[in-house]
Amino acid sequence: MGSRAIIFIFIFIFFFNSFSLADSDNIKIFTTNKNKAELVILDKVTSKKKLHTVKIDQIYNIYKLNILVKRCVMDNSKGSLDVFAYVQIQDEAKKNTDKVYLYNGWMIANHPSLNSFEHSNYDIWIKNCF
Repeated sequence: MGSRAIIFIFIFIFFFNSFSLADSDNIKIFTTNKNKAELVILDKVTSKKKLHTVKIDQIYNIYKLNILVKRCVMDNSKGSLDVFAYVQIQDEAKKNTDKVYLYNGWMIANHPSLNSFEHSNYDIWIKNCF
C-alpha cells in the first residue's frame, strides 16, 4: 500500500470519527466565554499548587504568562469522563515582539504528564471544564 493510500485512510478515519463523535450526546464542546475551564498551576519555586478558573476564549495573565483556553471538550462516551482543552500560552514579556507560543496544543486532564506545560518556574495542566 502506498504512502498516499495510507494518508488518505488516516484522513478519512479522522474526519469520520470527528463527525460521528460530534453528534453524540456524551460529548460536550465548550467554545464561548460563558464557559469556564479549571487550570492547575504548580509554582516550582514555592512548591505550591493553585487552581485557577478561567473563561474559555479569553486571555488571562497569570504569573506573567498569557494563557488562552480556546476550546474544551468533555467526552463521556467510553464510560469515564475525559477532559481535553486546547490551550495557548505566551510569555508576557515577549508578547509584543514575537507571536511565538511557549505552548500551543491539547491538554488532557486524565493524563496531565502527557501534554502539560512545563516551564522553568511553572507547570500547568487542565483539570475540568464547565
